[in-house]
Amino acid sequence: MKRRAFLALAAAAGAAPRVLAQAKGVPRIGYLLLTPEVEPPSRERQAFLDALRAHGYAPGKNVEILYRSAEGEPEFMDEVAREMVAAKVDVIVGSGSQPILSAMRATRSIPVVMLAVGDPVGIGAVQSIARPGANVTGVSFISSDLAPKRMQLLRELLPRARSVAVLWDTQNANASEEVVAAQAAARGLGMTPLPYPVARDGELDDILARIGAQRPDALYVAFEGRLVAGNRHALAQFGLRQRMPVISGWSRVTEAGGLLSYAADIPAMFARGAAFVHRILSGERPERMAIELPTRVELVINRTTAKALGIKLPNALLVRSDRVIE
Repeated sequence: MKRRAFLALAAAAGAAPRVLAQAKGVPRIGYLLLTPEVEPPSRERQAFLDALRAHGYAPGKNVEILYRSAEGEPEFMDEVAREMVAAKVDVIVGSGSQPILSAMRATRSIPVVMLAVGDPVGIGAVQSIARPGANVTGVSFISSDLAPKRMQLLRELLPRARSVAVLWDTQNANASEEVVAAQAAARGLGMTPLPYPVARDGELDDILARIGAQRPDALYVAFEGRLVAGNRHALAQFGLRQRMPVISGWSRVTEAGGLLSYAADIPAMFARGAAFVHRILSGERPERMAIELPTRVELVINRTTAKALGIKLPNALLVRSDRVIE
């Protein structure tokens, strides 16, 4: 069984925030992770750190960042969150439903900022988007709302598709909601959804083998969940080996070799999360800070993968795309 990692890292330079820095000394930001900490930072975490710099936070000078990771073991998440609370941080940040819900169970007084979470109302993190009503606020994307569009794009690419495998991390509440929307959209477009729930890494190889044996026309991967983040390369390469297009709600899957993604700009959301941290450290109360939704949705297509799979990309789709990976 893996053990959680503890890291205290620095971000960068700038002017000091006033309220907490004056009242309590150097403020502390707790950064909760389900997946292992990586260096150099992921693109998303780097966006958060860069945005903190822009707001004037210099770790080691006027702010401290404490990292706690469950090292990919969901059963440790609550304990890791309690350790963070015991460290007496001033604000907790996290991405994904599991770190946020664990932080909520650990504290109702320390502000919690979502860097990128699906439906925070649906999982019970907040009362509403406009009025969170508790100690949780931040940035949210509603991935389930985008699922029908992803299925429409799949239909546009594969007009003769009759079946689509739908794979998701069952330990993530938002992923389960997205799957409901994705399967309904597939049926509405005349495709049969084939559900493949995954609960742990050890099941993935067997489930992919089952998908390969069943030979669906495409594989839809629900966005949220550690299993997607940790296995995006394996999922993309599976699609290439099986000559099966992979559609998802995360551009990193497409960059790894998936065919197409339609999703919010996740690094931009992490950067916006830093603005929420700044506002809280400057004295605002989270229950009065409306949840922010992304203003930009990216359509990313991997042309190299399309060529490998023998799929002709419609010009109309290429024109609408935000990025084409060559």
